[in-house]
Amino acid sequence: MIIPVVMREIGTIMPRQADQSNEVGRRATERWRAGLRTAAVPEACHVDTAIAAAVSIYLARMQDFREDVPSPLKRVIADALKILADRGYDASGATKKTMGRLLYRRDRAKLRNSVETPAVRKSL
Repeated sequence: MIIPVVMREIGTIMPRQADQSNEVGRRATERWRAGLRTAAVPEACHVDTAIAAAVSIYLARMQDFREDVPSPLKRVIADALKILADRGYDASGATKKTMGRLLYRRDRAKLRNSVETPAVRKSL
């Protein structure tokens, strides 16, 4: 399988195995993450996911009104694809996955509803 090989080459194997020599650091990270959860502060990965979801919602609106996607957003998507290619991912596979993530999300209606209705604090 090519992905583990590519991921190994760029230095990331998922899921990562716990490094026993870094147990103190791992526990510190657990405490830090628990503090974030307690304070209801998102980690960077949650922010990244929310931004991708917001882009998906925006694209859905563009599709609904049969409007063309603005050039700056096309540039953002093209840059994301370039970043993926630069990290060793197959360009065709990255494009297919990215477009699927942005255009064909199963949770798209739920996401749109969540941004179009007043926010209610939910339990994390």
